Amino acid sequence: MNLEELFNNPVFLKLLHTLIITVIIFIVRKIAKNRLILSSDLDVSAKRKWVVTSKNIAFFTWIFVIVIIWINQLQAIGATMVVFAAAIVVATKEFILNIVGYFFRSGTKSFSIGDRIEINTIRGDVLDQNITGITLLEVGSGVKTHQYTGTTVFIPNALFLTQPVKNETMMGGEYVFHIITVNLKLDEDWQVCEKALLDAANEVCKPYIGSAIKQMTYMSKKHALDQPGVEPRINIQVPEHDRITLQLRIPVSAKRRGRIEADIFRQYLLNREKINKNEEKNDELKI
Repeated sequence: MNLEELFNNPVFLKLLHTLIITVIIFIVRKIAKNRLILSSDLDVSAKRKWVVTSKNIAFFTWIFVIVIIWINQLQAIGATMVVFAAAIVVATKEFILNIVGYFFRSGTKSFSIGDRIEINTIRGDVLDQNITGITLLEVGSGVKTHQYTGTTVFIPNALFLTQPVKNETMMGGEYVFHIITVNLKLDEDWQVCEKALLDAANEVCKPYIGSAIKQMTYMSKKHALDQPGVEPRINIQVPEHDRITLQLRIPVSAKRRGRIEADIFRQYLLNREKINKNEEKNDELKI
């Protein structure tokens, strides 16, 4: 077969077009990815989201173009594939469920890249998502420590058809409410502890409290909800006859819960130490 006959062969032309389209899409996706990574106008979460989005767009575009190119051959093959359809469905059951789960997950928009979610006791930040599943950077294990374990977990899309998903990012915003619990003995001066804890929370949350109020006001109007009080507040409970519990509720960035909780505990202990020293000085003056 000479070159003229080769270039007149429809199958060869389709293969050549497929190769050219594949190379073009790969190059365009690579350029887009590099520009997104080097962009200074986007934060890390936004970069990650757009990198994954561009990858999925490139993949579906490639699939669409390939189907258009090979449509005639696929129709011819499709007639003979009916016989094997049942066997193929059984053999690819999990893959088909993953595809259905992908469209179900995309339709519900329960989370996006960068959100912190929990599904089937697995908790972490969404790093990547595609037609087969999502990849999480695991956070904690069992208890909510808010610390990365250094492990990535792949979750197939089929799981979203049967398991509920918890999104720890309030209605898609940056700030969420977080509860910090402090246990006291019944004979401790709970009023002093309450003041020390609330002062610590106000001091640590002060730099971003304005942004949290704006976000939650916007979200409340958008979803027609009553606007919750955003400022730190303490709820007092007596779960047992010899124990008092102070439950502090604060607005906090979903990604900085552990760090802010540690800062508040540190400042709370310092505040209590100052109060105790002042009380000792006053007792000495009285004597």
